[in-house]
Amino acid sequence: MANEITITTTVNVTNGEYLDDFRASGVTFDQAASGGWKSIQDIGTSEESITSFGDVSTEGWCVLKNLDSTNYVQVGPATTSYMIRLEATEHAIFRLEPGADLFLKANTASCKVLVWVLED
Repeated sequence: MANEITITTTVNVTNGEYLDDFRASGVTFDQAASGGWKSIQDIGTSEESITSFGDVSTEGWCVLKNLDSTNYVQVGPATTSYMIRLEATEHAIFRLEPGADLFLKANTASCKVLVWVLED
């Protein structure tokens, strides 16, 4: 099989005279092995590492969604090396480097974060 994963991305910006958009609709990717792992993690204000993704043997696409309505969460590939900030209710979709850890830290108060990792 092929093209088991479909990701659609649309970004529109309208801010005064600044208008722009980006569209990547229906971009498909192969998934070599069937499966995935999904969990809601309670992320505290001390850094936490997610090193195990259930039965996923080779990490592929990752979806993170901050379920908190007030506080943000920082995300990075290494301890204290945050490069993603998920404000309240925001999400991010990216491909994980297989075998790498995922570090998260809530800013002001603990936040529930949906973590979904697909087999590569």
